[in-house]
Amino acid sequence: MPTRDSSHAAVLTPAQFAERFRESSRVLWCIAAGVLGERAQAEDVLQEAALTALSKLHTFRPESNFVAWIGQFVRYVALNHRRKRERRSRALRKEASSEPARDDQPPAAMFDANVRLALEALGETARTCLLLKTVVELDYAEISELLDIPVGTAMSHVSRARAKMQKLLGEPQWATQGGGSR
Repeated sequence: MPTRDSSHAAVLTPAQFAERFRESSRVLWCIAAGVLGERAQAEDVLQEAALTALSKLHTFRPESNFVAWIGQFVRYVALNHRRKRERRSRALRKEASSEPARDDQPPAAMFDANVRLALEALGETARTCLLLKTVVELDYAEISELLDIPVGTAMSHVSRARAKMQKLLGEPQWATQGGGSR
């Protein structure tokens, strides 16, 4: 049974929050990885976002979309992590030399090196839209709601991201062998 806060609006219990968080973890991971441009810190971001959201559970409106609500926490925490990483990287480069260090980027086991580099070449929103569409198989309306962007913008990001990935990685064999449309 949901608890009630001082304004008498129903909120989730911590157990209900945990269950919904678990159910949406794949989508949330894609948001974190998309914003970060890598997967190494995505789990840390999810944990931090969950703790922050849990402390602000009283702000959740039961009639709203839980994944969109928590997705905003994930995005903001991921943006903060990315900014910190970029500041550290700039400081290290400034100290060491004018040559940028590449060893601060841990390898991504989920994607081969070429795919990882191509994903890094995409902008944050385009990368996040592409991951949500291809990895989690969300429809454009869901992506739109999660990222608080128009449906057409989500479609454009996915389309342009696919085209850029194709250009960077080369034309896949199935596309030239009459493998059909996507």
